[in-house]
Amino acid sequence: MYNMKEVVGSFGNDFSGKTKVFITRVFFGVLFLVSVSGCSTIEVEQAFKGKFRPGKANKIIGEYCQSCHIHKDFDPPLHVSKVRNLYARPVFKKARECRSCHYIEKNWMHNQHERKTRMPDDANRGKFRKFEKKELSRRRNG
Repeated sequence: MYNMKEVVGSFGNDFSGKTKVFITRVFFGVLFLVSVSGCSTIEVEQAFKGKFRPGKANKIIGEYCQSCHIHKDFDPPLHVSKVRNLYARPVFKKARECRSCHYIEKNWMHNQHERKTRMPDDANRGKFRKFEKKELSRRRNG
């Protein structure tokens, strides 16, 4: 059996200095690209949390929803204007953002998101009062 020093030592002896530098750079480059590719989900999470202006958040959320084959032909601005009339509660009735009615829950084990909707019947019964209170406070504070 080989120990780790023997394996690493033999690897190092097989290549010249320039080749080692090149392989190291390629390795770290690939590692960087893999880590950056995960940032898109961070942007989606921030959009659903209200960290962006409404226009930018709606764009990010709309693109995220259109990535699903069911919502491929989805038109976010038209949807928001049509659906507002189904709600009676002020936060939803005057909504300008997708995130007012839609949210995501993260499955940490699989690093995936589950898309959720605050349905009109539930919202009109006051099921989302905690969210409404938080939203009204956020709107007042700017």
